[in-house]
Amino acid sequence: MWVETMNIQQLRYICEVSRHALKISKAAEVLHTSQPNISTQIKLLEDELGLTIFQRQRRRLVGVTPDGQKVIERAQRILTEVNEIKAIGGEQQLDSSGTLVIAASHTQARFRLPAVLQRFREGYPDVHISIRPESGRAIQDALVAGSADIGILSQCNDGGADLVYIPFQTYQRILLVNTGHPLLRKRKVSLQDIVQHPIVLYEPSQTAETLMRTLAQLPPPGPALLRATNADVVKAYVEHGLGVAVVPDLVFDARRDPGLKAIAVSHIFPSSTTYVAVSRKHHLRRYAYSFMETLAPQVTRDVVERALATRRSRR
Repeated sequence: MWVETMNIQQLRYICEVSRHALKISKAAEVLHTSQPNISTQIKLLEDELGLTIFQRQRRRLVGVTPDGQKVIERAQRILTEVNEIKAIGGEQQLDSSGTLVIAASHTQARFRLPAVLQRFREGYPDVHISIRPESGRAIQDALVAGSADIGILSQCNDGGADLVYIPFQTYQRILLVNTGHPLLRKRKVSLQDIVQHPIVLYEPSQTAETLMRTLAQLPPPGPALLRATNADVVKAYVEHGLGVAVVPDLVFDARRDPGLKAIAVSHIFPSSTTYVAVSRKHHLRRYAYSFMETLAPQVTRDVVERALATRRSRR
């Protein structure tokens, strides 16, 4: 039975001998081994491959055969890949500084990431963090282009085969009103109740798209709309009585927002999922995996790498 014995060391030997003008003694010196060992390993490799790599006169190497040249060229490529793999391993062991770019919606950047970043910085004080508040499509584009390492978003379509999405949280939508608002007296608020009041629309966001699709099902005229571009502005408008707003539950904190009240509307608007997204085209450093696990403990490095491998096999 034929047993494969070819190994990296043999490939290293033939490359080093070729590099040093076929002088086995010089190769042995560089590789900290003996001439007989190199000669033996080269002969074993030739026997296994069934070809001659080096031309010989008596015991001296005098040239490289055409087949041998092909083998050496491929061996050099293999050794280059091995060195890159080792570099990645070394980076992962010593990786404690660098730059981490996170592309996230304003809601995530404003309401979720501050506490996450605070915990992350305790373990990686030398990592420079850049937050890019973006919309869903812009987040995807940044990941594909390599201008962001990690994306946090609630939309995972149209990202192409280069992106991997890992769900980590489901959120509900709530109706924000100011204190004393008449809707607070309702036992269960309906969509018809909501549209009797001006609506402060949080754009751009998936919640705004969901709300507009729902409103489009109603006969005209629809409610008056006041548009705002971030959740803090939306909440300020609602607090001042300019309207009500449908927003992700993440943006509201009763202690932080004493002038506002939240009304459950999960019976009207569906829940949504938040994803962490990465690109399979770009290498993630160790602290990027640590950040994702800080964001969501269930999103471990193993989970991310298995997701990458699974999705790659389906392409």
